[in-house]
Amino acid sequence: MAQNDQQQGAELAGSPAGDDRAFRRAFTTALLGPNFLVLEGLKGILSAAGFRVVATAAHVNDLNFGQENQHEPILLIVNAGEDLRTAIKQIELFKERHEAGRVVLLADPGQFAEIPAVFRAGANGYLYMGPSLEPFIKALELVMLGETVLPKAILPLILEHKDEPRPAKTPESFAPQLSRRERLILRHLAEGLANKVIASEIGIAQATVKVHVKSILTKIGVVNRTQAAIWAMNNGLVVGEPTSKRLPSIQKPTSSGTEE
Repeated sequence: MAQNDQQQGAELAGSPAGDDRAFRRAFTTALLGPNFLVLEGLKGILSAAGFRVVATAAHVNDLNFGQENQHEPILLIVNAGEDLRTAIKQIELFKERHEAGRVVLLADPGQFAEIPAVFRAGANGYLYMGPSLEPFIKALELVMLGETVLPKAILPLILEHKDEPRPAKTPESFAPQLSRRERLILRHLAEGLANKVIASEIGIAQATVKVHVKSILTKIGVVNRTQAAIWAMNNGLVVGEPTSKRLPSIQKPTSSGTEE
């Protein structure tokens, strides 16, 4: 039995799979995110795939790579959870300390409004973790090789109107369709805010926000929050700095017009 194991190990070391695992282990891999259980699950998946995960933490300040790993290339995987803007700030802090480090943001589908900010912060990859593990692992390897990686689902959003000249629009152009409060709520929605956060920002009840969201969807002719966010961006409603500087959390647009 031991001899068979040794033979299998020798074969693995000289095989393409063995080469892949050796490449993955050449990087010091660290995981960052607010949810300890999610990080532990991700650590188990990556360790089984041959990655050498040496640190997990909720904040960059708490990452400890150890003296023996100081001079090795670093791969940081950031699980954003619902708070994408905090994740962006953590990426900026990490890049200040480890300029050559490679960074991947692991986000939920639908958190597309902040993609430019993610890459401005220094990320090298923006990934969704789907049901199949192999594409995720291969995407990580591309980032480790120096490539920039985006999920395929985002490309249509980038390319859809790439070559079409569009006149600049301002929020005032929505006056015939949306009230001032509806325009404000739509802009918050396009930033990825949950109804409860929007309610807190504006100072109204969460149920009232839901009513406004339904009205907005009807007026602009879309069926869900994701489409409404895209409509807002394409029509010039989301421009400049975010409307709020004190956002406690961010939640992806859902596939329906209301939230749980």
